[in-house]
Amino acid sequence: MEGSKLPNREYPYYFIKVGTLYYVYHSYKNVKKKEVSSYEFTNDESLAFPIDEESAKQLADECGGQIVIKNATFNDYISQGER
Repeated sequence: MEGSKLPNREYPYYFIKVGTLYYVYHSYKNVKKKEVSSYEFTNDESLAFPIDEESAKQLADECGGQIVIKNATFNDYISQGER
């Protein structure tokens, strides 16, 4: 292999879907000494943020969403996360 170039094979990655919306981002804040979660979703799958399997399970539990499994080359996975 040349440099850090990965083989052109596909790897699984995961989206969280709640109804017709896809997970994009979340943040945690402390409000009156209580941790509060905030989530951002989009109706455009091309803007969804790809995550690993463990994170997908945790977020699906927190949001009441379902896990959507996708496969892509490593470069496509990186491109999806940069949108």
